[in-house]
Amino acid sequence: MKSQAASPTKLIIERCNQGEPIVSPTAQWWETGVTFNAAALYLERSPVNDAIIQRLLPDYSLDDPDLAEGVVAIHYRARPETEPGFVRSFIGLAVFTPAFKLLYRAPQPVLSSDPDPHGLDPLGVEDPRITRIGDVFYMVYCGVTPDPVHTWHAALCLAQSSDLLHWEKLGALRGEINPTNNKDGVLFPDPIEGKYYLLHRPFWSGLPQNDFAMHLAVSDAPGGVWKNCGEVLHSFYNPRWRMSWVGCGSVPIAMGNGRYAEIYHTGNSSSATDREYDLDVAVFDFNAFDPQQPASIVTARLEHLMTPEAPAELRSDSALMVSNTLFACGSYEYQDYIYIIYGGADTYTLAARVKKLALFEALHSASLKNPFLDED
Repeated sequence: MKSQAASPTKLIIERCNQGEPIVSPTAQWWETGVTFNAAALYLERSPVNDAIIQRLLPDYSLDDPDLAEGVVAIHYRARPETEPGFVRSFIGLAVFTPAFKLLYRAPQPVLSSDPDPHGLDPLGVEDPRITRIGDVFYMVYCGVTPDPVHTWHAALCLAQSSDLLHWEKLGALRGEINPTNNKDGVLFPDPIEGKYYLLHRPFWSGLPQNDFAMHLAVSDAPGGVWKNCGEVLHSFYNPRWRMSWVGCGSVPIAMGNGRYAEIYHTGNSSSATDREYDLDVAVFDFNAFDPQQPASIVTARLEHLMTPEAPAELRSDSALMVSNTLFACGSYEYQDYIYIIYGGADTYTLAARVKKLALFEALHSASLKNPFLDED
């Protein structure tokens, strides 16, 4: 691993694999263009997980030294470089050791768009986030359908699996989630006082991008009817950019006592070609949550955790790429680190890590002040 300079939060962020992608496009028709924005799950060795690992890797013995520390399952978004009409997205699967040695890569997507042009997601399945609740893996993804006015419409959809290989689509999330376009949905990993919570990022025609913000929703079950609690996190004003906006990232990381660290992205733009996506982190504290003031749940923020630096984060050769982009859909804990799995330049899947205790200590001392206006 190659150590990078400290981030503005004084945390040391290490780019894994020497800053090179862990998943890149291949010659398979459905992933010739880009392979990015991946969910991530670490499966440590246990009787329950061993059965899942064996299904993921049927050609391996559980006694193989490569499996001694468990495996990491990466579900990434892929697109062909070109396709007639709308270039659809698919979900692929790659399985690694915790040190990112590739053990298996599925030759076909594990989740694909609906072949029915009037179906749930005929224009693609995008940006998966996978939360394990009990024995079930829930994937919240963005399903894209045609729109006669705006070309496409985005809705948050749910799929479930018991083995990370075979996925059952459960349909669009119900309730106050999809009346408008919606993206960046992610389930919290634990019920809070018997309720389940979801972060999401609705948007609609006429809403300035500067006001794209995270919302919180609540339900009695992951597949139940969702009630929107309202906006909880908006971008800071950053004088360097004409506008900034935020979106949810990976599955929130439990900090104990009803507190969670959420790694999210902040998009920034001054023009169509001058853009940057950074990774940031905030604390969601359910002890502080007031339904009458939903933003009270956010008690600390660190910006920026990561900014684009490595070549694979800055640009690629794909016509689909978005330069200067970091976009996280996955993270997991392993040993003393939190590993962040993220898209670079909207083209590759990369990994970085940060010391868990150092991150939590930085969040403990953080505030809600705008760092771009309150710098010493």
